Amino acid sequence: MARVEIYGGICGFNTTVQVAGAGGRKVKITLESECPNWQKAAEYLREYLKEVDAYKEVFGKLHESETYRLYAPFIPHPACLVPAGIVKAIEVAAGLALPRDGVVKVINE
Repeated sequence: MARVEIYGGICGFNTTVQVAGAGGRKVKITLESECPNWQKAAEYLREYLKEVDAYKEVFGKLHESETYRLYAPFIPHPACLVPAGIVKAIEVAAGLALPRDGVVKVINE
């Protein structure tokens, strides 16, 4: 299982994503968030999206990703870091990447 903690920045909302193997290339995603938009997405996830194909999510085109396609109606802010965190968790849970932090550092000059 992989867990990714995402600190939203200026919005102040934190999100935790857990991804566990569900057999073969399939993984199951669990999401908890302080963000009301991601809370709606998490409800949708629990009800409709039981598992995803890790290889399609990690190696497919961005616009074809279940992560980006299915969550788009819930998330009004395109710079949100949560979708990237979800894909990173999928990568690690599926054994397609080692667990290592990534950083987005914003500097206003």
